[in-house]
Amino acid sequence: MDESPTRTVLDLMTGYWASQSVYTAAALNLPEHLEAGRTTSREVAAATGAHQRSLFQLMRFLAGLGLLRGDDESGFTLTPAGALLRKDAPDSLHDLVLMYGDEFYRTWGRLLDHVRTGRPAFEHTFGEPMYPYLAAHPEAARRFDGTMAGGAFFADLPRVHDFSGARTVVDIAGGTGALLREVLRASPGARGVLFDQAHVIAAARDVIGDAAPADRISYATGDYTESIPVGGDVYLWSRILHSRSDDSCVDLLKRCRDAMTPDGTVIVLERTIPPTGETSLGLWFDLQMMVLVGGSERSESQYAELFDRAGLALGPVHPLSLDMYAITASRA
Repeated sequence: MDESPTRTVLDLMTGYWASQSVYTAAALNLPEHLEAGRTTSREVAAATGAHQRSLFQLMRFLAGLGLLRGDDESGFTLTPAGALLRKDAPDSLHDLVLMYGDEFYRTWGRLLDHVRTGRPAFEHTFGEPMYPYLAAHPEAARRFDGTMAGGAFFADLPRVHDFSGARTVVDIAGGTGALLREVLRASPGARGVLFDQAHVIAAARDVIGDAAPADRISYATGDYTESIPVGGDVYLWSRILHSRSDDSCVDLLKRCRDAMTPDGTVIVLERTIPPTGETSLGLWFDLQMMVLVGGSERSESQYAELFDRAGLALGPVHPLSLDMYAITASRA
């Protein structure tokens, strides 16, 4: 492969070609059509009303990206990566792809405006901050909730942190409870509290249903910037602090310290900024949080400083998949 500086820059500049191709495949429900036996561009075009020749070129490109295999004569099939675009896949990325290919894609087009002004690119793009925008656009909010509902790293947490002594695990802004369920499955003696806004909890009840460990989950509604459930001995904060300022994080962590039992533990799940010269998804998501809400990822030492200001002490830091970390803290 050509590894010249020109090829390096060209690969960087054409990255959105791939992301928009993946988005288009998800928007057309291409994986579902392939699973239903419509495996050629002609068959999918007939079912979707798409332009057949253009669809063929897209499917050929997706095969080159590793999401499909085959050709238009023998038929295309999904690779394991391509199967993640299915709506009903166990670890579906369908909503994530739609969100990243639509609202987030448009937001990144205003990066220059953000860097010049310091105002989040999302506000430049849509005229208001992201969370009020989502509140006013239910379908975008549903997709956003879908992007937060799962995480390939959730199953890693019980493997690296010992929950055997946990009695009550509180998942703050826990969405539909995927992380909490992973923890409770590994901790049969623990009970869980799923805490989120009322509309999210309503969706969580439908998702969780009566299947185990539903009998060990209770639900609480509210805004974590105002109050959180008390009495837990483990508090989970997954992908929340990176959207908040330092002062806001300290306030939230102080509230958590006051709410938890004397021997309680705080577990923050975030990507971290690596030492200078290293690469990491943390650097990518640092800019993602910046353009969306003016947030940022932090280094391990910065989390230690936040904990210290909140009366907590940094504990073990466990690496998870996809460059995520479980950053633990207890009372200082």
